Amino acid sequence: MPLKVGIYDPYLDTLGGGERYMLTIAEILLKHNYQVDIFWSKDKDLIDKAQDRFALNLENLNLVPDIFSQPQQNIDLIQDHSQLKKINSTQKETRTNLGKVKHLLNKLKITRNYNLFFYLSDGSIPILFAKKNILHCQVPFTNKFSFQTKIANKLKLFLNKNIICNSIFTQDQFKKTFHHKSSLLYPPIDTDKFSASGKKENIILSVGRFDNILNKKRQDILIKAFKKLSQNQNNKDWKLILVGGSIKKPELNNYLKHLKYEAKNFPIEFLIGPNFDTLKKIYSQSKIYWHAAGFGVDENINPQNTEHFGMAVVEAMASGTIPIVVKKGGLPEIINERKNGFLWSDIDELVSKTQLLIGSPQLMEQLSVQTQQDSAKFSKQNFEKKLLEIIN
Repeated sequence: MPLKVGIYDPYLDTLGGGERYMLTIAEILLKHNYQVDIFWSKDKDLIDKAQDRFALNLENLNLVPDIFSQPQQNIDLIQDHSQLKKINSTQKETRTNLGKVKHLLNKLKITRNYNLFFYLSDGSIPILFAKKNILHCQVPFTNKFSFQTKIANKLKLFLNKNIICNSIFTQDQFKKTFHHKSSLLYPPIDTDKFSASGKKENIILSVGRFDNILNKKRQDILIKAFKKLSQNQNNKDWKLILVGGSIKKPELNNYLKHLKYEAKNFPIEFLIGPNFDTLKKIYSQSKIYWHAAGFGVDENINPQNTEHFGMAVVEAMASGTIPIVVKKGGLPEIINERKNGFLWSDIDELVSKTQLLIGSPQLMEQLSVQTQQDSAKFSKQNFEKKLLEIIN
């Protein structure tokens, strides 16, 4: 009889980087003959959408009723993590004590039947009852907890000792907050599926969600930078392509509408929710990759608002597309300055380093080759090997 694995990710419907991480875990465990259940009650077409978006084989993945989630709020334009925590706090306070006990007993009854349980943290630490429980932290925790919450979290960590983090940056923040060790498991990038086009085009690409939640991708900053870059007449044949998903329908996404307004009359294109093949093609055609998540953030005060790793950056590298990314969060773990890309701290630096690359075809060719080689460190094969080591 196969071993049972449960997986919970509260943000599955966003189909972002964290969701690729959790669903790749599911794919790998299915391949190794585990029975894998995803706790999800909303979109019954989720598995089909995920397979199309991420090119994963999830044919035998089971959807089971969600026993974890809280009522959802309209979070399209939430500006910071503290507001999100206040909403979560208010939701929790509406429950009666009896309801809390029933909820806990229901989780006990169901999760105790699993040999292994993976839980993507939403900023909280859950109580799980499987034989082995693994908490995945993709967002750095901050030490802004009440005394009672700190005590409760220590107890939960004592019961659920296994923590995996997606970067050294996240790992360091977790240790500062909880004085608890964790395992490093970099996100899986299927580098073999990406390649550079024989003839790349004058495209600057950026990939990231179109929303204002937590680690905002700051496409607004990239639009400003591109406008500045376009002032140089030698750059008139370059265009910026912004790619990403939207939780809401695009026509209802106020942030996306604002970006399109700011991009008017410039060679800036938007692509919403492309499938994997389309995304792969754009990566292969692009020469330069921009990333601004974390810009303007003090990572010592609000580490959760930076890019905690940067999966899209590695995908770009695997496609021979040279990254120029903000020097915050987990991104410096990926980029070695002028060896496989560039780091920047302000808009002028982003523009000047982009201009340097545009004006140096030999350097661009050299870095394009190196980025592809360096992306292998974050391959799906390495992820699978490390994952199985952690489980066993």
